[in-house]
Amino acid sequence: MRKRVLLKDIAEQANVSISLVSIVLNDKARKNGVRPEVAEKIRRVAKELNYAPNAAAKSLREGRSRTIGLIVSDISNPFFSNIARHVERTAEKYGYAVHFSSSDENAAKTAMLAENMISRGIDGIIVVPCEGSRDLIADLAERNIPLVQLDRFFPGINATHICLNNRKAGYDVTRHLIENGYRKISMINYSFDIQHALDRNAGYEDAMNEAGLGKNIFKATVTHGKMEESCIAAISKVIKAQSDAIIMSTNTIAINCLKILSDKKIRIPEELALVGFDGGDAFDFFTPEITYIMQPLEAMAQKAVEILIEQIEDSTNRFKQEIEYEGKLIERGSSKKS
Repeated sequence: MRKRVLLKDIAEQANVSISLVSIVLNDKARKNGVRPEVAEKIRRVAKELNYAPNAAAKSLREGRSRTIGLIVSDISNPFFSNIARHVERTAEKYGYAVHFSSSDENAAKTAMLAENMISRGIDGIIVVPCEGSRDLIADLAERNIPLVQLDRFFPGINATHICLNNRKAGYDVTRHLIENGYRKISMINYSFDIQHALDRNAGYEDAMNEAGLGKNIFKATVTHGKMEESCIAAISKVIKAQSDAIIMSTNTIAINCLKILSDKKIRIPEELALVGFDGGDAFDFFTPEITYIMQPLEAMAQKAVEILIEQIEDSTNRFKQEIEYEGKLIERGSSKKS
């Protein structure tokens, strides 16, 4: 095993002091008046010796671990794994690593994961909150822990959130169906008492009422812990209500509902038009392809990391930011009348 290159090795070869090597390699040469040619010589020697800085020592000096936490519902879900990928890529650019965890939509588990991250010295947390975790988010904010709520959020808490403009997205997909001639439009959504679900419902209701179709509003709910069973019940309800279109409010709901509709041999869009959120492989391979609202996940994840790191590196920069991104309607065959 090759011996680790130390600052003294660089100092000896460059014929300078160890403290001068430390100043240069910590990017403080200009601040300390080190001549450019000397700084360049030290960097060249460090490169020739394949010097790798001691990350642990640097973290101790800075008082940071240069690691951030990401808590999502389910890292195996393509929607959340895409978020994780973009969070990780952005964090790497700033020299941070990411610790991933899945809450399984469980508030107690979310709290346990957050406290575990904090006890291990994580510098800050990006969290997709679940139902029942409001008190946790409020507590983290009150403790002045660097924190960003991503994709979902609790209003009235002094913590930054970054999400889709869900009310407008709910309105846009409903309006799209109305403009394509559908009138008995149903919404299948989580039973969550959490803002993104409430806002998508509100947008749906806005569009229906605006079009004079308030009497046709029909909402069915599903439960995360009983996904397949509750989706079967929800599909049965909207069919019994003689709906001519369904809005499936998340990709998880959509994937489960698509399987059920396929098993029932429901013709899409002839018997029932479909729109969803977030997209995914199932949306591409289902025939016809599924219309959906696409979220700018990369931009949202990048912004979450950037704001979190700003909070970490400047303890005075903890002011609340409320950032909403616009979704884009991807129109496909599942919502077009023949």
